[in-house]
Amino acid sequence: MSEAPTHIDVELSSPCRVNGQPARAQSVWLLARLWHAHRHGDGTLPAAALRLGFPGQDNIRMLVSRAFADFARWGVEVGWGAAREQPIATLARNGRSRGPFWLSADGARRLRLLAEGAEVERDWLEHFLGLRRPSATGADQPGGWSHLMRDMGFWQQMAQAIRDEHDGFGRRPSRQVAESFHAARLCAGDDFQQALALMKESLAWRRSAQLEGSRSALKRLDRILDAGSVHSAQPTFAAMACIVKAWERYTQGDTSAARAALEHLQTAPELQPVFRYNPRVRFECLNLLALLHKHAATGKAEPAYRQGEAAAALRALNGALEAAYEADSIDAAQHVAANIGWCMWLFWQQRLIDPEREQAINAVQLQAMRWLGLSEWICDRFGYGSGSAWNLIFMLRIARGNCSPQRSRSLASFRAQQPLALPEVVLALRPLHASLSPAKGFSRWSSAATLALEEQAAGNTAFTPLQQANLLLEAAWFLLHEQGAGPEAADALARLQAQLPSLRRGERSFFNSELQNLPIEAPSAG
Repeated sequence: MSEAPTHIDVELSSPCRVNGQPARAQSVWLLARLWHAHRHGDGTLPAAALRLGFPGQDNIRMLVSRAFADFARWGVEVGWGAAREQPIATLARNGRSRGPFWLSADGARRLRLLAEGAEVERDWLEHFLGLRRPSATGADQPGGWSHLMRDMGFWQQMAQAIRDEHDGFGRRPSRQVAESFHAARLCAGDDFQQALALMKESLAWRRSAQLEGSRSALKRLDRILDAGSVHSAQPTFAAMACIVKAWERYTQGDTSAARAALEHLQTAPELQPVFRYNPRVRFECLNLLALLHKHAATGKAEPAYRQGEAAAALRALNGALEAAYEADSIDAAQHVAANIGWCMWLFWQQRLIDPEREQAINAVQLQAMRWLGLSEWICDRFGYGSGSAWNLIFMLRIARGNCSPQRSRSLASFRAQQPLALPEVVLALRPLHASLSPAKGFSRWSSAATLALEEQAAGNTAFTPLQQANLLLEAAWFLLHEQGAGPEAADALARLQAQLPSLRRGERSFFNSELQNLPIEAPSAG
């Protein structure tokens, strides 16, 4: 048997070659990425890196299979999975494409990465792999004397936009904050200022549920980032841009791509320190990651997988809460407190946490309410969260969460159920109980929902169609429970039916299912 060659020469410049023989470009890229992870990272390469490296590749499993066939032909030992101490020859191939991947020490030592026949430097390699882009130099370098002599209109307009956002306008589905950032972009004097304004504009559009505006700003942002002039010089900015892209994928329903972007943020050598040491970036990443875990937990997978995802979501939310306070961001704190309250109840209700029911149902309801109460208290005290109905919707739904659908669907059996009593909740929320004041409609559960809808009709708030539909559902449920099948309940139900065509198919399915659980007398009330 012939001995393996001392070195394996991998030519990265086109056309790719290994030991002088033509080689598949994707396999060469993956081998170079593995070598980089071994030399400059933690030694492992997550599967997410492949999805980011080959965004147009639908079948990552096929890419991995071909690459490992090439590795075997080249005599390179590459392992997969968490058991790095296990001999590669004994690893099970089932699930190999899920990674993570790693080079054996001997394999890494034998590789020589070349460009035009010369061994590559780290900067060249990272540019080849898409991990680093050239920074601005010379006359384009920001921060110098001529740079500071520019007109300050951009920074003035950015300050105004941030003030608008801090005043609460950013939580309304209006154009004010996004247009303020757009106005700043028109005053931008370089790529960084353009990209900064576009990133914030995209986030403002997303927070106001106007996704087309968010996508339009993000496309412009992508073009600037692809040019490379602001990437490596501003790693914190690059990390936030990664989060903006992840949000875009999430709102489009592409949860795999969103996860891949966040995994890249946490593992890429250039961005990992930003995630670790910048609490604002860590909050944004963990908060969105929690929503992705929540999406998986409430899906249709096996119970054990869903329970694991629920636990991961709560861990991410806990980390996000810590990061929010570390960053002194009270707005971030109120967002994550609301997410904790709702996820806690949702996961408990679906037996994803506490499956043995060691906690009584009303104890979980009240604790979830306390988290939502903290969020509302912050909104009231500091002026955040203006215009959002989600906390109210979640409170109302949790308050009736101990009431189950009735088989008979009779109005009498429906009204015999006992949701949480409002005085009991007010007592449990002290000293955060001001959010449940009569001035906000909390004389009865139904009046809180109807008052919010009246504020919408008067033009004092601007709820999204989905928020309106949820408020109408809660109003109908509590009106039926408190008053029976009277005209107010019938009106709420009729308005809900009229609202459904404006929702997405999956959203309509939820409301149709909820309507089927109401008393059979309800639709004919009037």
